[in-house]
Amino acid sequence: MPPATKKKVKKGKKIKFTALDPPPCLQVKALLKAYLAAVQADNLFTSQTIEDDLKQSVEQNKWISKFVLNGHTPNRPISLSHLVMALRAVCYMKIREIYSWRTPVTDSDVVELALLLETPCWKNVSVIELVDAKLSDFALARLSRTLPVGRLKKLVLDYNSIKDEGMANLLVCLSGNTELQHLSLNYCNLSQESGELLAELLTKSAILHLEVTGNSLQCDGAATLVNTLTTQDIALKTLLLADNGIDAHDTGKDRGPYLCAKIIRRWLTCTQYLELCDLRDNEIGDLAAREIMDGLMDRKTAGLKSLQFLVTCRMDATIYKTIVSLGKKSGKGSGKKKKRKKGK
Repeated sequence: MPPATKKKVKKGKKIKFTALDPPPCLQVKALLKAYLAAVQADNLFTSQTIEDDLKQSVEQNKWISKFVLNGHTPNRPISLSHLVMALRAVCYMKIREIYSWRTPVTDSDVVELALLLETPCWKNVSVIELVDAKLSDFALARLSRTLPVGRLKKLVLDYNSIKDEGMANLLVCLSGNTELQHLSLNYCNLSQESGELLAELLTKSAILHLEVTGNSLQCDGAATLVNTLTTQDIALKTLLLADNGIDAHDTGKDRGPYLCAKIIRRWLTCTQYLELCDLRDNEIGDLAAREIMDGLMDRKTAGLKSLQFLVTCRMDATIYKTIVSLGKKSGKGSGKKKKRKKGK
């Protein structure tokens, strides 16, 4: 037999970058330089998070797709416009997520951001969070007009004074939108009227997760919203209604917490999509709580999948424990069997 020969192992080819496809570190470094220049031109400050993330990406030769703007103080003002200007200056198109937390976003900031999102090059931005950004009515209206253009999957506008007028703008601009899946409007000064607007929005969009904690939908607004979910086939997975004045002190008078809970019960017994519903910090009372408990029992009897249902503890202790027990999402694993230890 001839002697065995060793197979030649091909060495991995080095990736060559061209002028049209430069390595990540070069583009990110150019973006960092443009960002620092834009900030210095206005004699303001950088977002330390963005600056640090850019420097780290340069060192690791990696793209950066998530930008977090925070750290604003009266003595250290920062601006979203500087980031947008830098993205444009170097034509950086790897951005996917923009976050601005507790940083004022001015009208001019929103105009710059809107123009960026309306440009085809940046249509792949999928997440925008403007939390406690002190958005004006103009800023909200201008931002709303960009929503039908891009491919936004998640929009968070928590702690901004959206009010019913702003909600009406969002309804107009998001109607027919098949991209947005997550809308968060926590603590946005929404009243009972927004319950009907939100209900209509769910029928005209593809939203799967809706957060409206800390508003004032009260019994009428919540009932209108949930009634729409009951009568139409809407694939909503998450509904956060905590701290919305759904209690006996409701000034609406048309529907109290009991009637609202009866509608929620009907929804629980028919929806196949719901995974999480949060009614905490609403003093619904024992009668309403019993309706929810019965709804969860009906759901279990019907063999529908388990879900997580959260309520306040200010009710009859037995009812509360039953709701907690029934409203726990099943913790089943992936179905894979654990390996047995040797000798067992």
